[in-house]
Amino acid sequence: MPRAGADMSNWVQSMPTPEAYGLNKVLFELHHNAGDLARYQEDAPGYLDRFVLTPRARQAILDNDVEQLYHLGCNPYLLRAHCIGMRIPEDVSLAALRRAARS
Repeated sequence: MPRAGADMSNWVQSMPTPEAYGLNKVLFELHHNAGDLARYQEDAPGYLDRFVLTPRARQAILDNDVEQLYHLGCNPYLLRAHCIGMRIPEDVSLAALRRAARS
């Protein structure tokens, strides 16, 4: 539990938004619950129907849009796990993060 006054920031937000919470919940469950990745790969839109997501968050996940996920406030460790789990080449994911950092 963070102490009072501790920095709760993620990459781009001083406090995660409800949209970021939804994204982080999806990415955590997708890569930490047995069978979820296989279910996602079989029917990604159907898998995401279980979660409360904004349209842009849902689309960013479906598109594996690393840059947009970064801007929407994904936890960096969950985003890294997602890139690995979805087999996004490291040079591609790092290039997206560099673009995001410059914008």
